Amino acid sequence: MPTALEFTDILVKRANAREKRKGRSVSCKAGCGTCCYQMVPLSPPEAIWIAELVDYLEKTEWKGISRKFGEIEQVLINHGMVEELLNPDYSDDVALDVAKRYFWLKIPCPFLKDNSCGIYPYRPVACREYNVTSPSEYCADPYSNDVVKVPMPLPLSAPLARLTAKMTGARPMLVPLTLALSWYSKNRELTQKRWPGTQLLQRFLSEIGGKKGNVE
Repeated sequence: MPTALEFTDILVKRANAREKRKGRSVSCKAGCGTCCYQMVPLSPPEAIWIAELVDYLEKTEWKGISRKFGEIEQVLINHGMVEELLNPDYSDDVALDVAKRYFWLKIPCPFLKDNSCGIYPYRPVACREYNVTSPSEYCADPYSNDVVKVPMPLPLSAPLARLTAKMTGARPMLVPLTLALSWYSKNRELTQKRWPGTQLLQRFLSEIGGKKGNVE
């Protein structure tokens, strides 16, 4: 995970620099937390990363954070959304519909503090990649307004999900951040699997290699 996050940061920095050269500036800033109400898809390694981070935070000033996850999960259960949120057979149209309905539930990310990310250095790939150059107020309704995202050549959550599936024999899937603890509790055996680091890196690079896209 640290390698994937560092790689994402490099790509984001270069993508944002490209926008700046073209006269466009990123609107995102601390205190503008509207995007923190969107569904954040995690690859299985990221879901494990977040679950273990929560376990650590419970021993610090974040005591009670797992309760927030539980409360959010109950809201999703009440709206009958858990099963479809964890469905590995998404089509693009179905995923968009679910994401819209999730957004309009107005569920804040459990890590949101004072409208800013409380785990900024440890935030997932999708959060790092989400930057916009359109006015920040457009993000209040990203499905009606013309929100302009900074183009990213290589979203890494999907390759991480594919890698996990190939290494474990499971089906490729993405896990919503707010269901990460629930998913982790049912898939703890994944944390016991071990592979040589060089093998994992080579397989990871093979998953992202050959993908078209260029960041100047």
